[in-house]
Parts: sequence; structure tokens; C-alpha cells
Amino acid sequence: MATRFPFLATKDCTSMTQTPASGAVATSTRQFLDPRDFARSLIQRRSWFIAFVVVDILVIYAVATSDVLIEAWNYIWVGIGVTIQITIFSFLLSIVIGLIVALGRVSKNIIIYNITTFYVELFRGLPLLVIILIFAFVITPGIIELIAGSGDLPANAAPNIPFLDDLIQRLVGINPEVIETTRLRARDIDQVVRIVLAFAVTYGAFMSEVFRAGIESIGKGQMEAARSLGMSYVEAMRYVILPQAIRNVLPALANNFILLLKDTSLASTVAVPEISHLTRQYASNRFRYPEGLLILSAIYANLTIGMSLGVIYLESRLQQDKRDD
Repeated sequence: MATRFPFLATKDCTSMTQTPASGAVATSTRQFLDPRDFARSLIQRRSWFIAFVVVDILVIYAVATSDVLIEAWNYIWVGIGVTIQITIFSFLLSIVIGLIVALGRVSKNIIIYNITTFYVELFRGLPLLVIILIFAFVITPGIIELIAGSGDLPANAAPNIPFLDDLIQRLVGINPEVIETTRLRARDIDQVVRIVLAFAVTYGAFMSEVFRAGIESIGKGQMEAARSLGMSYVEAMRYVILPQAIRNVLPALANNFILLLKDTSLASTVAVPEISHLTRQYASNRFRYPEGLLILSAIYANLTIGMSLGVIYLESRLQQDKRDD
């Protein structure tokens, strides 16, 4: 009997049972776990994880028994929520951007193709730190000035685009009672919003290449068959090509999510209160760099390795599904 796991063996146990009514023969098959094969497979394929668990336990014990490490943990861990928030919102926006750009990259329209290619090459070529600084201190203030007018104008001066000015003020939480008498200012836009936009636009360029590779991995016969059934190009892409392409690129998307989580540490350069920024504050205020960096490393390691295990599981399931197909 075939099995997915090398350390699972199959043993057939046939028992002859005579019943008074029918005299039928019952046959049962049971699986048992071979401890030696299981241990061998665990050591060969999961030794790294065992080592990580041991180190993790030692770190947890050190934190629990040290007042200094407990203080560092209490100061830093509150930034985990901000880190995850930035990661999730940036990732979702980058998926939308990447999918739209990928469709442009496979388009036969020369103008659309060149515009999307320019975007991809530009943002893949710029360092992420540079993009963050540009979004934080150049693009966001420039857009606000375009909408609300120059900061040198009086506070009660009419904005250039009143509708957008009022809408953005409401979105960022300005008191509705004063919106009519004030203009949007650059400082009204939180740094977290600027960081999310910077990450989304940057990773959108990388995501677009992932989606493009997934779309091009689907045979041309799929599109031709869909069109021969009367589907339009959009319908064929939506119902035939994209479902298969997205399934193929799920592991790559998950890996990009992990990379994005690690890159959120760059948000500390613009004083976003995520775990890296809080670590810098703690270490510089108390001159305890080893303790702060130990806690920071432990947090990132647990987050990323936990997600990596999820990616491994996802890849194994997809491979199993392909074998079943």
C-alpha cells in the first residue's frame, strides 16, 4: 500500500473469521509507525528545526530568568503589531499592483507593455531604503501640496482640489467639525501610511514578475481552447489562466511575504514604531545593545521560521495535488 511518508510501512493482517450467518471472510489492513525510519527521516530532514527549537527554548529561559531581558522584551514586543500591520497591508496592496502590472507585461499593446516594463525596471533597480525616503519626504508632501496648495498659504485658504482635500482629511481622522475650515497638511499623513505605500509600490514590481512567470507557465493551448469556446480575452484570463497561474506561484508569493516582513525593519529609518525602531530606542537610551538585539533577533526568527514552515507545508500540498491530478 503506497504512502506519502517514507517512515510509514504497511502490514497486511488477514484474519479468518467464520460467522454463523454468512461465513464471510474479513480482511483488515493496518498501518504502523516504524520508529527507526521516523527518527532517521526526522534527523535527515528536520535537524535544523530541532536546533532552532533548542535555541529558542534557551532564549526563552534566559528572558524568563533575567530582569534586564524582561525589561527589553516589555519595551520591544509592543511593536510586533505595527510590524505585522505594515506587512499585511503592504502585501495586499502589492498583490493588486503586481497582478495589474503583470497583465500589462503580457499585453500585446505596445504602450501598456512599455509603461509597465518601465515601472518594473525602475522600482526593481532602486534600493528599497531610497524608495522609502522618497515616499516619506518627497512624494507624500508633493501630493499634499498638489491637493491642498502650498504650505505658505494661510490655513483658511481654499485647497486646489477641495473634494480630495476633504476626503483625505476624513480618512486620516481629522475632526469633521474643522475639515471645512482647514487644509490638509503633510504632517497629517502618518509615517505608517507612507511606509505602506513605499513597500506596496516596490514589492508590486517584484510581484508582477512572479505573476507574469505564472501566467507564461500556462500553455498557450489553454488560452486558445478558452477562446474557441467563445470566451473573450478577459474571461479566458479570469476563469482559465489566472486560477492556474496563481496556484503555481503561491509558494513564491509566500516567500515574498516573508521577505517583506524582514524588510519592515527599514521603517525604523523614518521613526515608525515597529520592533526595529523600538530596539534602537531601548538600546540607545539604556546602552544595552546586546539585550535589545537578542530580543529583536528572537522575534524576527520566530516570525520568519514559523512562516517558512507554512511555505514548506504549502509546497508539499501543491506537489501532492499535482501528483494526484
